[in-house]
Amino acid sequence: MTKIDETLELKVAELVRQTHEAKIPVMVIFEGVAAAGKSRLSNELLLALDAKYTHFYATKTPSEKDLRMPFLFPYWKNLPKHGDLTLYFRSWYANLIDYKHHNLKPEIFRDHHVLLSEIKGFEKMLLDDGYRIIKFNVVVDEKKRQEHIQQTKENPLTRWKAQEFEKAIPADIYLDEMDVLMKETKDIAPWHTINYTERGQAVNDMYETIIKELEQALKDKKKKEDKKEVDGKFTDHFETDLFEDTEDEMSKDDYKELLPELQQRMRELQYALYERKIPMILVYEGMDAAGKGGNIKRVRESLDPTGYEVNAISAPTETELSYHYLWRFATQIPRTGHIEIFDRSWYGRVLVERVEGFASTEEWQRAYEEINNFEKSLTLEGAIVIKFFLVLDKEEQLTRFEERQNTPEKQWKITDEDWRNREKWDIYLEASEDMIKKTSKENAPWVIVPANNKKAARIKALRTIIERCEERLWGVKRY
Repeated sequence: MTKIDETLELKVAELVRQTHEAKIPVMVIFEGVAAAGKSRLSNELLLALDAKYTHFYATKTPSEKDLRMPFLFPYWKNLPKHGDLTLYFRSWYANLIDYKHHNLKPEIFRDHHVLLSEIKGFEKMLLDDGYRIIKFNVVVDEKKRQEHIQQTKENPLTRWKAQEFEKAIPADIYLDEMDVLMKETKDIAPWHTINYTERGQAVNDMYETIIKELEQALKDKKKKEDKKEVDGKFTDHFETDLFEDTEDEMSKDDYKELLPELQQRMRELQYALYERKIPMILVYEGMDAAGKGGNIKRVRESLDPTGYEVNAISAPTETELSYHYLWRFATQIPRTGHIEIFDRSWYGRVLVERVEGFASTEEWQRAYEEINNFEKSLTLEGAIVIKFFLVLDKEEQLTRFEERQNTPEKQWKITDEDWRNREKWDIYLEASEDMIKKTSKENAPWVIVPANNKKAARIKALRTIIERCEERLWGVKRY
């Protein structure tokens, strides 16, 4: 019988300390049939590591509550922050097999290759961000597996575990599905097969694989830092006609007549969305002082507050900076039937972070594809995603800035940062145009809203939301 090599165990612990100090997030996945040895290998690894920055997450068959959230939501929620290690006992792969085997969300996922595509995009995005994903496929001699199950059944204290095995996806189905999934995803992050028939050898094989993976992760991190470039890649004397239409007519009388009617319709549609379990996500971006807050206020003024939330996004906190930049948004996605409003959003990566040099060139350039994939996953799950970009001209912005500065009850709305941003007007315009052109897709198009007239901008937003909801609910258009 092979003994567990303590030098390997110590080496793993030391390397995990180094990846912690280097801020490298590590994800270790254990897949395999029931009673293959996943829990024992998981525990061996957990015992070898410092509990302060080690976490464990076990995937289970989704409950009715789980199914009200997107497919990858549990893994966004349980993502390790930079420098931490999360061990996944079963993962998004087992989750996909659960969806397919139990025919979950059939009205959405008739083709389960959609979920495989999401998995591939998720892993690639994390790897590009410096995550290390170590995937183990645990196998075992079938005779030994059956012996283990029988022992579990015969012990009154572990009989409950055997009952769980019986509820698991049949081994033959799981193995066939995993064989396909491993072949499809081996080029993104490789799979490592561990045979648990002989415990000591299995543990040593696991340690040796983790050592190689973490040593490579440390080398990759250094190489990436050496090549890091921070450049917004802006054009001298940039010009665009994309934001020239800043005016939209709306009289005070028309506004007073239209607003309550549209707000009442919004409330009715909120209940219709809830009844049909359709989530809606409203994104507001635009120039400073364009009236995003006032626009959002009119949208939600008549809504039932139990069915929506507003996320006013500011600079990321220290905690938020320790995760992938999409983490703080992916964990705030609404459950089915609810509305989430973002006052500024994930587009900060390609706007303020690009302009101010907070993101490297490589980070903001790859963000367009990451954002498109993120929004695609939301709409595939049935969400309505509406993105507004409010535009006003430079003279109108100056007028509003001065009004805020000279009105005591509005002074809290104006900051030194607003004035600094105004000095970078042209490069913000270029970043905004790039953003709109590269992320306006059929599933989640941008709606450019002329905002010199606040009243007209509010009516346009309300009409747009109503039209998109009615079209989704009943296939009709009014505006």
